[in-house]
Amino acid sequence: MEALGINLGFLLFQVFNVAIIYVALRAGLWGKFVELLEKRRETIERGLEDARIASEARANAEAEAQGIINQARAEAQKIVAEARERAEEAVKEIQQEATREAEEIRAEARRQAESERDQLLADMRSQVVSLAIAAANRLIGESMDEKKQEAIVNDFFSAAPANVKNLGNEVEVISALPLTDKEIERIKKETGANTVTTRVDPNILGGLILRSGDKVVDGSVRTSLNDLRGRLQ
Repeated sequence: MEALGINLGFLLFQVFNVAIIYVALRAGLWGKFVELLEKRRETIERGLEDARIASEARANAEAEAQGIINQARAEAQKIVAEARERAEEAVKEIQQEATREAEEIRAEARRQAESERDQLLADMRSQVVSLAIAAANRLIGESMDEKKQEAIVNDFFSAAPANVKNLGNEVEVISALPLTDKEIERIKKETGANTVTTRVDPNILGGLILRSGDKVVDGSVRTSLNDLRGRLQ
């Protein structure tokens, strides 16, 4: 053994020590050591499980928090969109109201202007009739009966055209000068209408234009002159 470089006494001593340790372990220390290792393993496993649970809980909490944040953002966007929509609707309503008011102002101004014009023409009607009679007398070189002359001139401005019988229940009459109540009643009888509304348009020069629905009877002097001009060309 010594030739091999092995100290027999030392070797036996080491073997003896190992044997003692083995016997001691077998006698009770090994079981406790194994139990200690098992407890350590269980402790480590519990720690790992707790860490896994904590990690899942954290992930769930983060997901839930993100869901709450996303929901809050969605609700905020919805609130902003609704507020913007209400603001746009309010602006549209204001614009529409302003447009309506402006149109009402323009319409009222037109009505006032037409009313003033009609009143002015009504005040001037007698003067127009007198001037027309004077011009007629000068043209024919003799005087006519005053009442007859006035009737002729009035017919020029208020005589209804032919073929107006049963024109309709509601008739609009357009004249160059404002009509008198008597003339309106006469037109009612001639047309058989229950309601007659009037409108003044000096551009038709004379005669009347009657409208009821889509039916129009044009007896204006302007149209007669245009027809005459067309035939002469």
